[in-house]
Amino acid sequence: MNLLIIGGDERSICLKNILENNNFNTHSLFLNTDKNEIKNLNNFDTIFLPIPFERNSKLNAPFYNEEINPSYILEKLKHFNGTIIGGFDKKSEDFFINENLNFKNILKDETFTLINAIITAEGSIEKLIHESEKSLFESDACILGYGRVGKALARRIDPICNKLIVYNNPSINLTHTRIDNIKSYQIKYFKDHASQYDIIINTIPHLIINSEILDNLNQNTLILDLSSYPGGVDFSYAKKLKIKVIHYLGIPAKVSKYSSSNAIFNFFLKTLK
Repeated sequence: MNLLIIGGDERSICLKNILENNNFNTHSLFLNTDKNEIKNLNNFDTIFLPIPFERNSKLNAPFYNEEINPSYILEKLKHFNGTIIGGFDKKSEDFFINENLNFKNILKDETFTLINAIITAEGSIEKLIHESEKSLFESDACILGYGRVGKALARRIDPICNKLIVYNNPSINLTHTRIDNIKSYQIKYFKDHASQYDIIINTIPHLIINSEILDNLNQNTLILDLSSYPGGVDFSYAKKLKIKVIHYLGIPAKVSKYSSSNAIFNFFLKTLK
């Protein structure tokens, strides 16, 4: 079986090693600084694209020495007969559907996203320990959002913080926090409470920590934004106020690349059944 990895971060490099160690004939393009050229893709049975496929409107290929337009890759895939695996937004999904291509969006796989959320939670705690001026034991913290990442993080950080509060909108998620024995409020109350926290962790992927909220924060507050680009913080205003904000993306590739790559490998094995 012939496999091709196009672009990607540390997980793609690790995935290549895992595939080769399991006797899959694996090739790569735009994964490192070598000059690459796409020729006949139908020599391959499965193509792995990055997770996510693009960042800042460019192919997610941080180790390649040139920027690549995602549309270039998509155009080359138009007549591909095999399976495409990657992390895709709606625009890319629509392209694959319109071109009648066989694709698997790993971001919709429950097992992968759960593992990713756990790794993200662990990496976030590690980052907070290194970046916070106070110990977590002495810190009052809050999490904005209670999706997969919010849940995984809350369950792990609650026992080691002085206080943890979760803020979210849907009533069902407030019920989940009660089940998990974690104190929570509706997000509308965050504005009035924000100044009391040493650490604010955002997982909501739209502007939530605006200038009005930032004006009320202590300058020593640490904000960790885990939401996807462009993030949920007014970064320029926070910088003006000298409030420390870290937009921490792609955590599984930074802290637990083997576990995340192995999850991709297991997803690939499921597609073979």
